[in-house]
Amino acid sequence: MKLLIENTEAELGEGIFLTKDVAQILNLPYPRVRYWMNEMWSSRFGHGRLYAFGDNRNKAINFYTLIEFYTFSQLRLKGVSAKKIKEVHDCIAKDLKTPYPFAQNVRTDGRGVWYEQLGELVKADRKRQIDLKKLLEPFLHRIDFGKYGIAERYFPLDKSKNIVVDPKRQFGQVTVAGRNIRADIIFKLHLGGESIGNICTLYDLKVPQVRDAIRFYKTAA
Repeated sequence: MKLLIENTEAELGEGIFLTKDVAQILNLPYPRVRYWMNEMWSSRFGHGRLYAFGDNRNKAINFYTLIEFYTFSQLRLKGVSAKKIKEVHDCIAKDLKTPYPFAQNVRTDGRGVWYEQLGELVKADRKRQIDLKKLLEPFLHRIDFGKYGIAERYFPLDKSKNIVVDPKRQFGQVTVAGRNIRADIIFKLHLGGESIGNICTLYDLKVPQVRDAIRFYKTAA
């Protein structure tokens, strides 16, 4: 089943994320996300394929582009230039034949970027050298990758997997992991004066799950 938005198809099950959703989930400034979505990604990284769908005021992306935004932001934080990231993006996209190379299991040490292929880490440059150097702690620890190294879920809170973005649940809205309960519902109950204990009883949740749902929205505010 597919959702058609202005002649651009978005697979249901891939999630639908508006600009404000991306900014909130990734804890990124809204103007930066809007720039990536409206200009940078579609024009520079798109390989002829639009990364966003919808009209200019209501652009949205799928889960894979959400993960690409996250990967891009982490690479920039590690000091990798936008130009270098584009070169790497093009390289991996060509090798893996995918428009979403950063939704693969990509790793970096701040100087080079690697991706997993056939069980080995291949350096993403034109020489395709195998790099045996021990890598630093990967920044993609918040992402669950499936059998073939493709992103399946994203955990927006560091050091916690109680809250998850799963494109197969609630169109990718933030939910309690393993449940189909939207985290924003829990937060609204909390704002309305419900105690954590009452919320746990109402939804059959554990205290850490409720606290993390509340923490996510307080952090993102």
